[in-house]
Amino acid sequence: MDAHTDISAERHEESQVPFNRLIEKRSNACSCGMDRDFRNALLWHMDKNDTRMIDIVRATGVSNDVLKKLRTRENYSTTVENGLLIAAFYGKTVNQFVALEETSENDVISALVSMMQPEEKQLLAGKIREILAKRVQK
Repeated sequence: MDAHTDISAERHEESQVPFNRLIEKRSNACSCGMDRDFRNALLWHMDKNDTRMIDIVRATGVSNDVLKKLRTRENYSTTVENGLLIAAFYGKTVNQFVALEETSENDVISALVSMMQPEEKQLLAGKIREILAKRVQK
């Protein structure tokens, strides 16, 4: 029985991709922006935009405790849902947020609208129509 176990273990090990080969195959595109973690991206965005934690809390619903932990604990992360909300607050996808990519005004507006409730979106659409109608009247 032990011989069978040893042979099976050897076959299993031979069929696996060695970890060091995975590191060697890593592309430069992946190693630049995605090496940054969500916490570092949050700190960078908050600093760059002079964002207060309370602004993020109010706009996203992510709790103050979660943001505090993200800011103070080096290896702390958050849920995907919170990550999406925080990235959208800055008008970005999570990938853009972590990679510290710049975004267009349209991207920012789209991300912010995605955070709104359906009734808020309806109000916004009405306001936009009102603005455009005034432009035509001028």
